[in-house]
Amino acid sequence: MNDIIQQIKGLKVDNIKIEIIGSWLWLSGDTFKIKDKLKEIGFFYSNNKKAWFYNGAKYKTHKAFYKNIQELKNRFIYKEIDLNE
Repeated sequence: MNDIIQQIKGLKVDNIKIEIIGSWLWLSGDTFKIKDKLKEIGFFYSNNKKAWFYNGAKYKTHKAFYKNIQELKNRFIYKEIDLNE
């Protein structure tokens, strides 16, 4: 997952939040201008969570019973990644 995080950092986009929640990488914020690159990397968009996700296994959905990102954070260990590190 470090390689994916480095690719996101390399895009040099402001107002993006990267979080690891469980074994999934979630990306939210001002992502519209890089959506094609995110798809190329292997991210999928979750409309009900309003965030992009990556899990390395090419799953196209996350469990539907988690309605939003906060529910995922309440259930799984999570960490926010600092884009400036």
